[in-house]
Formats: sequence, C-alpha cells, structure tokens
Amino acid sequence: MIEALAPGIGSVAAPLKIAGARMGTRMTLVRLADEGLALISPVPIDAPLASEIEGWGRVRAIIAPNAFHHFYFADAARRYPEAALFAARGVAQKLEPTPAGLVTLGDEPDPLWKAEMDQLGLMGAPRTNEVVFFHRPSRSLILTDLCFHFDPVPAGWTGLILRLAGASGGLAVSRLMRTLLSDRVAVRASIEKILEWDFDRIVVTHGQIVTSGGREKLRAATADL
Repeated sequence: MIEALAPGIGSVAAPLKIAGARMGTRMTLVRLADEGLALISPVPIDAPLASEIEGWGRVRAIIAPNAFHHFYFADAARRYPEAALFAARGVAQKLEPTPAGLVTLGDEPDPLWKAEMDQLGLMGAPRTNEVVFFHRPSRSLILTDLCFHFDPVPAGWTGLILRLAGASGGLAVSRLMRTLLSDRVAVRASIEKILEWDFDRIVVTHGQIVTSGGREKLRAATADL
C-alpha cells in the first residue's frame, strides 16, 4: 500500500469522490532524523496499512497541511496517541474536540522535521491556508490543493468534472482553487519563494505524482497567478 518514492519518502493513495468524480487523495510519509515518521494529509488507516506504516517507523508527527484536509486527522491522532499534532490555520475550529497540544503550522519547520523539510505557508489564500513542504533529500515538493495533476485525463464523469474544473491534462491550478485566492500579489510572492527550492518531483494529493521536471511544470501552471 505504501509506494516508496525515494529514500526517506513514500506515499499512500486512497479513494475519494467529489461530486461523484473519482479525485482520489494521498498521504505522504517522511522519515525523520530519529527514524520516526511524519504523516502529511492522513488517509484512512486500517490494520493492514498500520502494520505497513509500523515497518517504516514510529509515527512521531501527524500533519493536516491545509484547512480542507483534516477529515482523517482525528482518527490518525487516536491511532497514534504519542504523535505530535500539527495543522494549518483554520483546522482547529473544524475539529471537535480540538486535540490537546495541536500546533498551528507556520513558515518555520518544526524541530521534528527541520533536518529533512522546509515549509512555506501559501499567502493570499485564507480559505485553505495551505502549507507547502519541500523534502530536501529527495528534491520532492509536497502539495495539497494548490495544484492537481491528472495526465492522462480519466474517462467518463471524472474526466468531465476535471475539464470543467480546469484541472486536466497536466499540472494545473483548478478553477475552484483560483476562486479561493484573495490576494494575487501575496500568492505570487509565495509561489516565487517555492520556485527557489531545488525540487524535481511533485507529490500532489489529487492525481498522479509528477516524477520529474516539477519545478518547470509548477512555473508553467502558476504563470498567470
């Protein structure tokens, strides 16, 4: 179930339907300096997946990287009660009760993953408050909803929805995401900072992973923002 992407980083794809379209979702696993794990954007974790995760390491951190990707966060927190909990701004208000010790993500990496990852809050998008991560050892950018990547486009209803959403045929910022950008100047400044990172792979939450050429593909996908 866990796809190893490079030493120290893996992902788990899970089904997710939005408006009847099979959009899918993805959790990213990052191995930390102490051999523990950070789980970014948790998916449902059943016993077989939990066993496989245990083979990768002890879960030390659980991360909800934007205000829309919190649905399985509380379940993961209950499964791993010793893990530290981190969430983007806006998530705490959606969790009842709010987990004790929940830390709000900012631009400064937590000491748990500072040796492996940089991070940046996407400014100008207060509805999502997405935090973007860069896994330096594998040159992997980790996105949540900023971009989708469906190439080739699925057939049927899912493909139609993706075309209507402007999220088909390659790395793309969906029309929905564009409506959530309230300050284009701030968004552009954040994107320019992201593009300073030396990434090649892009781990998207919805769609296929961009295996190479990620920085130029992100530059093209966000050129009009």
